[in-house]
Amino acid sequence: MLLLAKLILRLRGLYFGIRGFREFFKDYPVDEIAYRALRGKEAVYPFGLLASYGSAVLGAGVHRRGCPRFYTLDDILLMPPAFTPLRLKKAAELLREPTFADVNTETLVGGFPASMPVVVGSMGSTDVASKTAIAIAKAAAKAGIPLGIGENVATVRGYSRRITRGHPSFKERLLAYLTNMGKHGGVFIQESVEDAYDELWNRVYSDKDLEQYVEEGRIGFEIKVGQGAKPGLGGVIKIPKEQAEKLRRKYLIDYDGGKYATRYSVPGTFTREILTGAIRFMKTAYPKAKIWIKLGPFRDAAEVIEVASREGADAVVIDGKEGGTGMAPTVALKDLGYPTVVGLKYIKAAREAGVKTSLLIAGRLYNGGHVVKAVALGATAVYMARPFLIAALTKGEEGVSKYIESLKLEIQMAVSALGKYDVRDLAPEDVAAATKELAEMLSIPYIYASPPKPLEAVQQA
Repeated sequence: MLLLAKLILRLRGLYFGIRGFREFFKDYPVDEIAYRALRGKEAVYPFGLLASYGSAVLGAGVHRRGCPRFYTLDDILLMPPAFTPLRLKKAAELLREPTFADVNTETLVGGFPASMPVVVGSMGSTDVASKTAIAIAKAAAKAGIPLGIGENVATVRGYSRRITRGHPSFKERLLAYLTNMGKHGGVFIQESVEDAYDELWNRVYSDKDLEQYVEEGRIGFEIKVGQGAKPGLGGVIKIPKEQAEKLRRKYLIDYDGGKYATRYSVPGTFTREILTGAIRFMKTAYPKAKIWIKLGPFRDAAEVIEVASREGADAVVIDGKEGGTGMAPTVALKDLGYPTVVGLKYIKAAREAGVKTSLLIAGRLYNGGHVVKAVALGATAVYMARPFLIAALTKGEEGVSKYIESLKLEIQMAVSALGKYDVRDLAPEDVAAATKELAEMLSIPYIYASPPKPLEAVQQA
């Protein structure tokens, strides 16, 4: 579509005179404006820049299409020491020199035992998420990684019976995980405003097929306060026009003709008092369920963490603006919220204030180095979605399993290189920043700063 826009503009240029046309619009975003003129409301979303709806995985590549590039965890480095007393301690325990394979990656995330500090983030009802859901659920369960199920899955795909051809129902996704789970893992389930109309959490909590897992404490509920790709906005998907007619009473539907309509859900309204009341209600109504809270890159994240910690929530997730897999308008990807590394600022500050609640970070994180850096800065675990989608699209369940294997190996290697043998021993001492701004924001060393003189180091010791 952009090529068509450019072609039309060239023809216009021939009509008005190429030289004059170019000079008049010099240094102006002509292509983008022409694209909007051709597509109207559709141009608000970057599908024409990336792929069509249903196959587009937004957030990936959009930084090369006019969205600014922010500092990322790639601008932070792991800093291994020469002196490794914990390695000596581990050698005494094992009666041999330890290797990276001896690194323990097990941890507790949001009340769930996890095989490593990684969580499959909540993915909703979009085609790409729905069609890969079973493969991801099975692989994550077998690997012992907690998994989220996003909002609107039950509403759009059906609770226990499929209502769209070729797409698993909510309960199929849930049981694909639970029935393959071992000693590690757990599922947390989002409920949108529309899901609440259907009392989704009540149905799950009282479902006889799920009673065993509720009793074991392997099911949680996630309050969605926002997401990285479009903080402050609700969910958006395209649905067949026939389905849209059935959902008009629950959603804002935008239909201008054609096979598909755009379905908007409301973001939900929160204040300190509303969130406090919601957590207290959940602890009373669902005492055996874990309570998770999902945030976008909000300026008052510290206040949300404080409320969640005080009221006994099990986990808080901060999703940086690089995150998101559903429909997100370009203006949100460019202008709303802060990047992932800023979310780590809030997490590190909360740890320094004594917060013990599980705190997770999300947003364009996809390798073992990212996981280790995030945990060193105070995160309990990393919340990923898009990497698991890509792995499933590459080679189904096997692809997801192999991707998880690579993550674990990288985590073990990096932690071992730091002279530590448990992910829970990671600390800010293990990282340094490649920019002064990041070093100052996170209160970690700047790698290009002058090192202390040896004598000064000895005197300080």
